[in-house]
Formats: sequence, C-alpha cells, structure tokens
Amino acid sequence: MALDGQWEFYWNQLLTPEDFEGDLLPTIDTYIKVPSTWKGLYPQNGVATYRMQLKYPTMLRDPALKTNAISMAYKLYVNGELLLEVGKVSEDPSIFRDGQGEYIVPLPKDEQELDLIIQVANLTFDKGGIRESPVFGSMKVIEQKRTTQLALQLFFSSGIFIFALYYLVLFLLQKKNKTALLFSLLCILTATRSMLWGETPVLIFSDKIPTEVLGYVNYVTGFNLIPIMILFILSVFPLDYKKNQAYILLLPTLFFDGLLFTSPGFMSSFTVALYILIMVQMLYIIWTMIKAVVNKRDNALMMFVAICIFILTVTQGILRYTAFTNGNIRYMFIYGNFAVIMAMSIIQARSQAKTQQKLIAYNKTLVEADRLKDRIMATEMAFLQAQIKPHFLYNALDAIANVSEEDGMKASELITDLSIYLRNSLEFNSLNKMVRMEKELEFVDTYFSIEQARFGEKIDLIKEVDISLDIQIPSFILQPLVENAVRHGISKRINGGRVIIRGIQLQEGVRIEVEDNGVGIKAEKLSHLLEDDRKENGVGLYNIHHRLLSIYGKGFEIKSEEGLGTRVILVIPNGGNK
Repeated sequence: MALDGQWEFYWNQLLTPEDFEGDLLPTIDTYIKVPSTWKGLYPQNGVATYRMQLKYPTMLRDPALKTNAISMAYKLYVNGELLLEVGKVSEDPSIFRDGQGEYIVPLPKDEQELDLIIQVANLTFDKGGIRESPVFGSMKVIEQKRTTQLALQLFFSSGIFIFALYYLVLFLLQKKNKTALLFSLLCILTATRSMLWGETPVLIFSDKIPTEVLGYVNYVTGFNLIPIMILFILSVFPLDYKKNQAYILLLPTLFFDGLLFTSPGFMSSFTVALYILIMVQMLYIIWTMIKAVVNKRDNALMMFVAICIFILTVTQGILRYTAFTNGNIRYMFIYGNFAVIMAMSIIQARSQAKTQQKLIAYNKTLVEADRLKDRIMATEMAFLQAQIKPHFLYNALDAIANVSEEDGMKASELITDLSIYLRNSLEFNSLNKMVRMEKELEFVDTYFSIEQARFGEKIDLIKEVDISLDIQIPSFILQPLVENAVRHGISKRINGGRVIIRGIQLQEGVRIEVEDNGVGIKAEKLSHLLEDDRKENGVGLYNIHHRLLSIYGKGFEIKSEEGLGTRVILVIPNGGNK
C-alpha cells in the first residue's frame, strides 16, 4: 500500500520523536501532499520534517516499510526509534551529504499503530521532498515484488546492452553503417538509464557508488537520449525531414551537455528548460514519423507505434516530476524504452534480412553473369576460330600444293599435320579445359611445321623448356601466341626470324614465355593491345588474357619494342585455379 495522502509538514525543522512528546507540540506549517516536492511552496534548498500516523490490522505478522525516491538525504523514525538514515541529514552544508537508495525496513510486530517521522534535507537538488510515496505492507510481499521487479529490470537492461554490443560490432565491420552506430548508442543510453531507475539495479554491483556519480550519469543519459533517438530515426527515414530543422532542434543539446561541467545543483536548476526542449523534440519525432507513415516508408508504422509508447512514458515521467500528475509510473519509463528498442531491433533485423536477400540475388546475378561471360567468350573463341581457319587453310593448302609437286612424301606429312591441327583446334570447347604441357607443345609443333612449308628456313622455332611436361595448363594457349608471333612479328621481316618458347620453374609456379625477334609493336598500340578489338590485336590475345584472368586471377604481360621483337609472359601458379 502506497502511503499517499496529506502528511504533517514542518519546514526548516529537523524534528525528532522527542519533539512530539509532552503537551507542547511543534506547530504544523502545513499539510503537504505525498508524493510531491516542496518546490514552489518553500525554497528549493532546505530541510523539513514529514510526519504521519498509521494504523494496520493485527493479522499482519511481518509489517515493513519500503522507502522510494526521497530528495536527497533522509532519516526514518518509527515509534521513536531511528530505523534508517540515507546520506547525511544536516542544515550545515559542510556536514550534509547526498544519499540515494531505496530500502525495506521491518516495523514493530507487536504494535498496530505507528508514528512515522521522516527528516529530509536537500541542499543541492532542484526539488526536495518525498517524490515517491513510501510503501507499507508485508515484508514478504514487498521483498518478492522488489525481487521480481529487480529481475525484470536486469533482464531488460542486459538485453538492451546485448543489442548495443551487437550493433556496435556491426558498425565496426561496416564503418559506413551510421544507423548501426546510432542504434548502438541509443541502446547504451537506454540500458544505462534503466539501471538507475526503479529498483536501481546498478547498486547491486556496488552500493558504494557516490551519489554524485550516479547523478552525473543520470544527467548524461537524460540530456542525450532524445537527440540520439532523433538522429537514429532520421538515418532510417532520411527523406522525411529537413536538415536545417533538425540542426536547430539538436543545437540546444550542446548547451545542456556543457552543464555537465557544473555542479549538480546548478544542473538541476535547468531541469524544467530541459523538459520543455525534450517535449519539443518529441513532437518533432512524431511529426517526422507521421510523414514517414504517410509516405509509406518501410517499417514506418511499427516504428511510429513504438515511438508513441516511448513518448507516452517519457511524458508521464515529466508530468510526474513537475507534479502535474501523481500516477505511479516509476517503471513505465523502463517498459517504454524496452518496447521501442525491441521494435527498432525488429526493424533493423528486417532491414538486414532485406539487404541479405538483395545480396543473395545480386550474387546469383553475378554467377549468371559470369556464366554468360564464359558462354560469350566461348562463342567469341568459336567465332575467332571460324575467322582464322579459312585464312590459315588457304595458306596451308597452297603450301601443300607447292610441296606436292616436288616432294610427295613431304606433302603427305603436311596433310597429316594439318589434320592433327584441325582436330585439336576443333576439340576446343571449354574455357577451363586443362591439358598437359607436352600436348600443347605438340600442337605448336604441328602448326609450325605447316607454316615452315610456306616460309621455309626464314622462320625457326626454338624450345627452351626446363619444366616438367606433365604440368597442366589451359588448352589452346600457346599455339595462338606462337601464331601471333609468326603472323604479326617474324613474317613481316624480309629475312624472317625465330620464335622462342621458354618454360622456367619458379617457386610460386611455372613461367612461360613466347618471344619473337619480329617487327615489334608501337608503344601507342601496345597500351591498348588487350582491349576488345580483334581486328587490331591479333589472334585471340584478348580472349587468352581474360581466360587466364578468370582461371588464375592474373592475365599475361606483353613486352615489346618496335623493331626488336615482342615477348609474352604468363605464370601458371602452383595449386591451379584462383
């Protein structure tokens, strides 16, 4: 049972039970409503004594009294006995010390009438007095209720702290995700503030925390909770607000944060101004959310409902503090905070799930695009082969015809080489097909044998291969490079030239070089050689380069100097594909 009602009030007096004995009793200044503060009736800083008489039935075998919020230091006397002192009650500022905490004290069991006297001293805070009514009842019931409420507060606060940690880690992994950072800060402020309200769970971990420290933490969270919520909401719904309006509403918060460097008493004198600012900021939040709902933003309706619950609890807390209402809302702020945090967490989870779905769809698109690219490259290679073969066939057949007039046996060998060449080139049907180095070199020999029938001793092939011929390399890689060296390099020289194939073993893999001493490539053309321009770039260089990129993550390198020749360098890494 909350001991609401009219209490005897003695201003500027610290009366003890002895003062109420005998015939000459102290004069009552007034009867004051509990819960309330004496601000407005008397100076905000001072001392006073509250007194009331309580009767209770004999069936109550474990009577007890629970003190709640009393500003700031107080003593409790019951039937002439001092049962509790919180802080240091004194009119002398040098002796006075703030106190904080809510306590359950057992009452006399053999009496059904109690004389309650509470001395209150407030020399620092903005409002002094019994701000929340003491609660009378069964010790067992009061302790059970307190334990239950304490467990709920710890559950809510720890749950919110977990949300804060999760979104802080998310921000550290995604530095551009400001929404995650703001939500983490909002959770930290909410959880911290919840530890200071109601049953004050923070005192479980240490009951020696100075009152001044708890006061400063209370002010820090109170000054910044609504501004952080505004920033979070604006980050979620950036299209439904104007920056100038938001800045104007957030700017006064800097003034209140500056008050943290002053004394608690000075800070508390601006409490009413703070509450006015908070009310204006909350109205702005509601207006922003209404626009988001009207504009049909994702999750706007759920957020709006949660925000309304939160604002309702904050508003009732403000009205309670300013004595406009006496409703018992000591835990509603905590519940309202938890409701809005849960709603925001659901919204954040939905947003992340939606982003994840987009990423999955995007990855599928990339996979399909990669497959399409491979098909296009395969088509391009087939198209390139269709272009190359007639040109090469005409020259090869012409050479065979010339040889057959002089050497039938040689012509027969050339026809066999041509059939092997055509079979190998027509068998190329996979971008990722791997063959042994030995087979690829045989393919090159077949091709070069046909070309030598045309050019004779003017062209020469040299192989300096100091690697295992069993290594696997992508098919149809060396022959097009050798063909480019012949067609665009040494065949354009009057005296012809040579093509050198090198195989060098490296620690990280195998280095393969195809070098010629042909006419070389102009510098301005070399810089654009691997662009997709088949007419200018020779036989399949673009496709070979991008095949190597898709398989190993690195293409080949071309070094050339006009008049001196060209060298193509590629590396087959250990371990195969990238």
